[in-house]
Amino acid sequence: DAAAAGAAAGAAAGAAAGAAAAAAGGGASAEGATAEGGQQTQQSSGAEHGMPTELQQKAVEEALDEALPLFLQTAWAAVVTDLDGTMKEVGRKVLKDKSVPWQIRVRRAQALQRLGQIFVEESVKAAAAGGPSTKTMTSEVAKATLQEALMGSVREKK
Repeated sequence: DAAAAGAAAGAAAGAAAGAAAAAAGGGASAEGATAEGGQQTQQSSGAEHGMPTELQQKAVEEALDEALPLFLQTAWAAVVTDLDGTMKEVGRKVLKDKSVPWQIRVRRAQALQRLGQIFVEESVKAAAAGGPSTKTMTSEVAKATLQEALMGSVREKK
């Protein structure tokens, strides 16, 4: 499961890179200006020296902006898949632990059931509060969500 999710994340990253490359390649051409005598001349630009033009930079930024929500959704799907597999394994180990009496295993099962209920309740609260849906996430919402997550991780390290 985790390998499939990783492959999906890689595919989304590849799609984003491909879209950015296509957008950059589809920008202004450095060749093709025709002089009066019918000869083709080459326009001098920063692209000749490996430097992207302003138009190419803008196209790449737009392509990445468009790909960001898909990339975040794919990364989230990978995280969910990994968590799901981990929780199944932990649940199996905790509930089938023969080194403790059955009464303890029953209490563990009840605690896991309550934990699941808490997650469902919080999910309903978040949906009612109008939080951003991963299915309708715009580029701006994706950027804000990513920035908020990064700022939170920086605060935790201090």
